[in-house]
Amino acid sequence: MARPLRRILIGLLVLWTTGCSPHLVVRGGVVDAEKLKEIKTGLAAMRGLEFKADVPIEVRNQAEFKRYMSAELDREYGEEKLKDLALAYGKLGLYPEQFDVKGAVLEFYGSQVAAFYDPRAKKLFLPEDLSAGMMAGVARFLAQRDVVGEMVLAHELTHALQDQHFLLAEKLQPSSSDDKSLALRAVVEGDATLSGFGYLFGGFDETTLPQVNEAVQNSIREARTLLTDLPEAIVEELLFQYYGGVSFVAQVLQERGWLGVTLLYRYPPVSTEQILHPERFFDLPDPPIRIVLNDLDALFPPGWRQIENNVLGEVMVQALFKRFIPAADAKAAAAGWGGDRFMAFRRGDEVALVWATAWDSAEDATEFVARYHEILAAKQAGSASDSTYAHVEQRDRRVLVVEGLAKEHVVQAVHKIWQGMVLEPEPFDPFFARLKSKRSLSR
Repeated sequence: MARPLRRILIGLLVLWTTGCSPHLVVRGGVVDAEKLKEIKTGLAAMRGLEFKADVPIEVRNQAEFKRYMSAELDREYGEEKLKDLALAYGKLGLYPEQFDVKGAVLEFYGSQVAAFYDPRAKKLFLPEDLSAGMMAGVARFLAQRDVVGEMVLAHELTHALQDQHFLLAEKLQPSSSDDKSLALRAVVEGDATLSGFGYLFGGFDETTLPQVNEAVQNSIREARTLLTDLPEAIVEELLFQYYGGVSFVAQVLQERGWLGVTLLYRYPPVSTEQILHPERFFDLPDPPIRIVLNDLDALFPPGWRQIENNVLGEVMVQALFKRFIPAADAKAAAAGWGGDRFMAFRRGDEVALVWATAWDSAEDATEFVARYHEILAAKQAGSASDSTYAHVEQRDRRVLVVEGLAKEHVVQAVHKIWQGMVLEPEPFDPFFARLKSKRSLSR
């Protein structure tokens, strides 16, 4: 799903300001050169990855961060594309109707402080204050000293290492599956977060690694309470990279060490489903189904223009349901996800969508249909639009949704969509599953 946060949050660590403490890394807007050298040396030794090039660092205040994000949004999308995305996902229900995507993102970054590495610019950006943050309480609790600055800098320098060794800028280019990209971002952020703490504590043992994982999960739960003004989809997109990524990468780190973490970039997970359910990556590989929709001209003749074409994935399907039904029910309804393709079109002020999903079983598909009708009831009750007709059709474990078009038109044309639908497995190398299988056989 081509939403802006997923593309500009490249190695970003959000810091919720909670007060001032002595700056260990940044003093007076300048990075401590000796501390920087010390962290780079220790981090490279721990990860077994040398820095191939210098990493330029800029210190910016909140206003400068906000201007930078505004420029990045304009460069990546432009005003019209952002409006189209808001309309597309507003029609689906993932965003509130008439949602101002750019305004919400800029308001968020105008009120928070962020550190991030930009692989396009090959540059690291730090806030003026590194003494507070989302992970600050975790660090102080576990290390019993105020070393947040060191942890954050080690986190962001890990992103530079990732980029220099694994070509992040290339791998995180916009694609037709933001779900696949988000899964990789979870690896990237999970790795960087654990590397930051690993540097901080001089490595992990059987006790500290589970402690860090648990503390990060608790910190994320607390962070959610501070983000109540943002749509669930944006909150989930931001936080999933940390809570999902840390839990997933920690499993690899515990079993395979840092070399195993490095191998994740060669053999990565290909869906958020595999992050949420690690057994579908490590034990019984379950790559997603890739769905291609052909023959859409019957539904969308000349005059309609495509404004979105992407994959939601399990984590965003869950976020969609959570806007309308209880969280536990949303999680259950999304758990059988097997693949999807979401496409939206616009004609003037009209917006319509077609969403094809594939599920693990016919029973999962039936559950999705039942829950989706609850979403439709909620959307139609609060909609000011006349285009409220929704066609929801299940065939075995596939479900096709069409919204925003006249009923007579959909009924006449929908069979061509079914005929042109192609399902194929997403290419995936189950390297880690093979490793586990070999180890089991050798015992």
